[in-house]
Amino acid sequence: MLTVQEVLQRKYFECSRVVAGNTGLNRVIKWIHIMEVTDVRQLIKGNELLLTTGVVLKDNEQGFLQFIQQLSDLDVAGLCVELGMYVKEIPESVRKLANQLSFPIIVFEEIVPFVEITQDLHTVIIHHQYDVLKQLEDYSQKINHYVLKVTDKVKILQYMQKYLQVNVFFEVNKGSSLSIPDKKTENSKECILGLGDKYRASKELNLFDQAYGTVYIYSEKREITDLDSLILDRTVVTLSQFVLRDLYIEEKLESEHRKFFEKWLEGRNSDEEMGYFLEEIDHNLTKNGWLVMIHQLRKENIKNDLTSYKMNLRQALQKEGFYTFIVEQSHYLIFILSDLLQENTYKERMKRAMNEIINQYRLDTLIAVGKYVYNYNELTESYQTAQDALQIRMKNMKLSYFYDDLTLYHMVKVLQNNSILMHMANEKVEKLRRYDRKHNSNLIQTLNMYLQCHGLKKETAEKLFIVRQTLYHRLEKIEQIIGSDFMNYENRLCLEMMLLMTKQTFVGTKE
Repeated sequence: MLTVQEVLQRKYFECSRVVAGNTGLNRVIKWIHIMEVTDVRQLIKGNELLLTTGVVLKDNEQGFLQFIQQLSDLDVAGLCVELGMYVKEIPESVRKLANQLSFPIIVFEEIVPFVEITQDLHTVIIHHQYDVLKQLEDYSQKINHYVLKVTDKVKILQYMQKYLQVNVFFEVNKGSSLSIPDKKTENSKECILGLGDKYRASKELNLFDQAYGTVYIYSEKREITDLDSLILDRTVVTLSQFVLRDLYIEEKLESEHRKFFEKWLEGRNSDEEMGYFLEEIDHNLTKNGWLVMIHQLRKENIKNDLTSYKMNLRQALQKEGFYTFIVEQSHYLIFILSDLLQENTYKERMKRAMNEIINQYRLDTLIAVGKYVYNYNELTESYQTAQDALQIRMKNMKLSYFYDDLTLYHMVKVLQNNSILMHMANEKVEKLRRYDRKHNSNLIQTLNMYLQCHGLKKETAEKLFIVRQTLYHRLEKIEQIIGSDFMNYENRLCLEMMLLMTKQTFVGTKE
């Protein structure tokens, strides 16, 4: 990479000398410009070496100072001024400012051909860029060959770290981050944030248009070059392909295990089969709590393919402390989850994972979570209760995902199976329903809201968006139809259960 110091050794700089900013001679030059204006903010991208005759700087010391400050702020590599017709010498105040900014000012004491300087330096820069591309191609071939031999993504990052001789930090959004060479990951992030932009670079790793993590390279000893950044980009592409391959292999293996998982859900695997299977994965799994979650998907609403959905959800659950097995059945996804953390936080952790995925895919997804069990051999109970919760949520998706939050609705379901009780409930509510149909009124809606508001008339009227006089009239009609004592404790309790029984209609879950 071409620096100001190297340029001073070129043929056309034999009559030049550095009059200020000697400490900035290591600045990198990416291009050469001839400038005869003082406002260059729209013309500069950074790392240019500027050549000027000084026509706009003549007898303008204040403008010269502002010009140097502007060039330094824009990260210009340096300024070359031809002394003679317009500028006789660089003012002391300008040299002092340039020294403070470590901004090189180079003067030509003879007339020099600016066009030939630009041609010479541009040729050097283009040759350098060609060399960079050759090195990048060489690196790409080597790492593509190397990745065929490894089974761990860490090896890919270690290869880049050794090649560039910089520090590497891989921040994984839904998993464990790592630092190479080995350091505490929190210290690595602090170190990166403390460095200037020239000493660090980063590239996001994306899978299915979602951020999987970010790879950083950084050094406290040298600036990060263009070649470093290009190699980082190429490495992240290779890494993403490697991670994607691993995820697809994992999904394929799980698909092959489908019959085993189905037997597990139905309680048909032996203790020996289960113990061997879990020990092969991680012996600690046998000590954890377990639960089953069911997703009923409308596949036409999934923007990406189902594999993408499963992979992203697996990562979200992993981040929240769940080891996941997935069984695909028709338009259902069944998740067998091993809880690696504390039981009393599992609901909050699962909600965070679910919300992340639902917001990401914007799905109208029906989700239900079964009972939390403490042994992998009890998973059938969690599966059955997840199916029960799914049936209840089919009628009202606003209800909780979790089986044990739906106790009242389970009671209603049991009551619905008693034909005598169901007949009594229908008889009671049907009187109100017939009146509503005949008079196009809203007595059942009014009664429901009145009970939910614990008999508070002002709150009920506000939630129904009616005046209290209208509410009073409706309540009088309700009393006439079902009796004036409907708000007595026992009557009210029975009435609320009857309303729930007639409102909820449960249907079976298809396998």
